[in-house]
Amino acid sequence: MIDLHSSVEIYDHLMNGRIVNKRRLGSHGSFEPNPMFEEVIKNLDVYKNQYDMCGFSLLANTEFIYIIKGNAYELGKTEIAMKAYCLLLIIGKYVTSHNYKVDKLNSASGGLTLSDIDKIGLLQDTAEILQRAGMNEDMFKSIKSTLIERQIMFENPITQNFVLSDSGMAFYEELTADFIVG
Repeated sequence: MIDLHSSVEIYDHLMNGRIVNKRRLGSHGSFEPNPMFEEVIKNLDVYKNQYDMCGFSLLANTEFIYIIKGNAYELGKTEIAMKAYCLLLIIGKYVTSHNYKVDKLNSASGGLTLSDIDKIGLLQDTAEILQRAGMNEDMFKSIKSTLIERQIMFENPITQNFVLSDSGMAFYEELTADFIVG
């Protein structure tokens, strides 16, 4: 049975370009199940039909849910997705150049500090890459508007560090898959 209150919240969330992740960062600074994700998965066919009737495709996997305009099978990467990938590549370059483990990005107790983000902004070529990708040359503003506001990255309310969400980690792993030697 659809929860109408949750349905309205989910609609607002998705229509504002945000991703519904399987987990969210709770007020205590740790990951917890996301009730919106559970609501959609429990009623997936109904939600898919709802968005199809509005001209969108609802895309769901085991870690996150999002919508795109039109038919999912006809579309490539969106502009927002390409900006997110660009930022994740820059972040990945910083993490690997400092010999940090991936846990720094996806652990609720880890994450990037504001100082880390400032250092990323100072890396050679960062400003040029951001400019060519059509983003603000300020690294934090780009991360905020592209990653945080869309729930690809969360700000931990306890540590104020920035942690990749389930979708952020999936995007990051997709990017790095070609670079891992098996």
